[in-house]
Amino acid sequence: MNILTHQKKLHVKIIAVVAVLFGFLMTTEVYAQSRRIYVNGIRMTDKQVSQLEYYACTPIPNGNYWMNLLNGAWGYFGNFKVQGYFGDQCKKPGNAQAYQRRQSLSERGMLYSPGEILSGR
Repeated sequence: MNILTHQKKLHVKIIAVVAVLFGFLMTTEVYAQSRRIYVNGIRMTDKQVSQLEYYACTPIPNGNYWMNLLNGAWGYFGNFKVQGYFGDQCKKPGNAQAYQRRQSLSERGMLYSPGEILSGR
């Protein structure tokens, strides 16, 4: 894998994390939450936690964390030691939550030619 491909994948992950956290900051409604996860001092909603778990490819236990949005490094609040990098678990072979290519519409038999649906074929 060349360095440009690796950098592009890293940028996509970082953009996804920033988008999730930005969405969280823009949320003004209050919901009952079952999870107690704080990232950079901000409490995450259950929906945001599930999105982060999906992109991290691992469950996230309740706790207080910090995350560097520039490089994906994360750790426990109050401890400056880097514990890992966001998405590291996705690289492990055999990880059930790791990204898998989704079949295209034509592979799933959901792609139709123009007029096929209206003609009843």
